[in-house]
Amino acid sequence: MKFTLTFCFIFIAFNAFSQQIFPTVNNQKQSTDTLQLQLNEAVVVSTRLFTDDTARYRYNQMKHYVKMILPLVDTAVNMFHDIDEKSKDMNRKQRKVYIRSRESDIRINFEDRLKNLNITQGRLLVKLINRQLDRNCYTIVKELKNPITAAYYQSVARLNGINLNEDYLPEENHDLEMIMRNLGYEKEY
Repeated sequence: MKFTLTFCFIFIAFNAFSQQIFPTVNNQKQSTDTLQLQLNEAVVVSTRLFTDDTARYRYNQMKHYVKMILPLVDTAVNMFHDIDEKSKDMNRKQRKVYIRSRESDIRINFEDRLKNLNITQGRLLVKLINRQLDRNCYTIVKELKNPITAAYYQSVARLNGINLNEDYLPEENHDLEMIMRNLGYEKEY
């Protein structure tokens, strides 16, 4: 009795896991000529060849920076979607009050972390937010605050070598795009 229960449990467990790991056979067509298999998707990536050690160092440094700021990017994207969703049915005054309350929460939770970023990390943060939202940061600030505040933030960012009004182009940011795809952030353009 114990053996039969154990065998049944192993058989059920194997069947449950086999659907995820092994290819499946499509039994809808009973043809003797063809056999249809559905295989799991596999991504093939070739080894990266660098021209010199400096290029390898810059790529690895960018990858390290991206991994550091990725939680901030994810949080920013989720917050933007949340603010956009909740404030779309509000009138102008209610929206302004709601955005100010969210802004104070953001300052309390993220101001220290954002101040500790270096310029390269700030540049990457802006590019990745642009990549994930398909809009540039200048437009986002202009929509959520006002054009004067957006111009002020743009001028401060330009003093530090960052352009908030720049759109993300994957062909110009090839290494960054490769890093994001390797980390599982697929994006179709």
